[in-house]
Amino acid sequence: MMRKKVLIVEDERIIAEDIKSCLLNFDYEVLEIVSNGEDAIVSTALLKPDLILMDIKIEGSLDGIQTAKRILKSHDLPIVYLTANADEATVERAKETKPYGYLTKPFEEAELYATLQVAYYKYESEKALKKSEERFRTLIEENTDGIVVVDEKGIIRFVNTAAVILFEKEKVDLLFKKYGYPISNKAFTEIDILLNSGKKRIVESHVVETEWEGERAFLATLRDITKRKKAEEDLQNSNEKLRRLMEETVNGLMSAVEMRDPYTAGHQRRVAELATAIGDELRLNTDKLDGLRIAALIHDIGKIHVPSEILSKPGKLTDIEFTIMESHAQAGYDVLKSIDFPWPIAKTVLQHHEKMNGSSYPNGLFGEEIILEARILCVADVVEAMSSHRPYRPALGLDKAVEEITKNKGILYDPVIVDACVEVIKDKHFKFGQKTLN
Repeated sequence: MMRKKVLIVEDERIIAEDIKSCLLNFDYEVLEIVSNGEDAIVSTALLKPDLILMDIKIEGSLDGIQTAKRILKSHDLPIVYLTANADEATVERAKETKPYGYLTKPFEEAELYATLQVAYYKYESEKALKKSEERFRTLIEENTDGIVVVDEKGIIRFVNTAAVILFEKEKVDLLFKKYGYPISNKAFTEIDILLNSGKKRIVESHVVETEWEGERAFLATLRDITKRKKAEEDLQNSNEKLRRLMEETVNGLMSAVEMRDPYTAGHQRRVAELATAIGDELRLNTDKLDGLRIAALIHDIGKIHVPSEILSKPGKLTDIEFTIMESHAQAGYDVLKSIDFPWPIAKTVLQHHEKMNGSSYPNGLFGEEIILEARILCVADVVEAMSSHRPYRPALGLDKAVEEITKNKGILYDPVIVDACVEVIKDKHFKFGQKTLN
């Protein structure tokens, strides 16, 4: 796979060089660093970047937003804004250029990586959708329906010009010959027409009963859907590739945490296993389950801000250390909030330690102030943590974990979610590591 090419527009050289270093580590190609809008417009035309990282406040007569507007008049590419002060007026101006992300300085490497990956994922998805729509429009504009009239014996009695073109035969070779395709009344079917050239044409057929020259007959309306079928197949393949890209991004974020905290290696994945099993027991739809799984896989991303010696400390944490550890929920939210996931991932990560009675962090939320995904994640997180080894204690096992959530059902934990979790563990014999998460 060719490396993605990035143009950096930033007038603070030290910051620009730091960004360049990060991008090179992420295996991006940095085409150039420019400090003003005029140079950015010229470099875009000459170097053809795949993506632009654009500081909003830059040198010269054009700011980043004005520069982006001019570039987008003649180039189709994603732009991610950098800013140190994203006031409301600036954000409203920036929205006019439909940016693919915002990064507020200063930012972490993981935040930069995630924002760029998701920006390009979103751009490719929109591009694929646009291409599909263009193919479909072309199909409608360039093709008319073929009409074939068939008598009760299946003999063709009439064909229009569009049908002649559809079959690639002369009219004389079609009339009074056997039709050979389904003619059930009011039936919608797809038929494959084998052409003289050896190629296959896929046709949508709609048959209705009619009369022809005073006799009962069937009228088949034929529409060539070969291109549409190919477009749908291409779009499905494209969406699958984009889905894999998002999964790779999530896996990268997940690995970043587990490299910092070897004692919880695999913790996020195991939490995701249990959380999705609970969600399935609660009959969440597939889309909501996907969002829950993604949130669970990266719910501890904020721990990249917590010193390693605190993460792996074998003894009890001091008050200061515990405060630092608690900050990981807010830190995770800050990393993820600018990523345009189709689910409330950042909010779920922010709230996953909140308890039903308002006794926990970071915001002391009560009851249904906590979103459903976070309430599920909280229960799954507690059960996995108690079941697994920690630097400060051995694993306590699933039975102890079930005892904890049952004892505090309706106090700390959502009672409906606790019941679903107990059902999954006790009655359905859930074990960590039984299910592979794709």
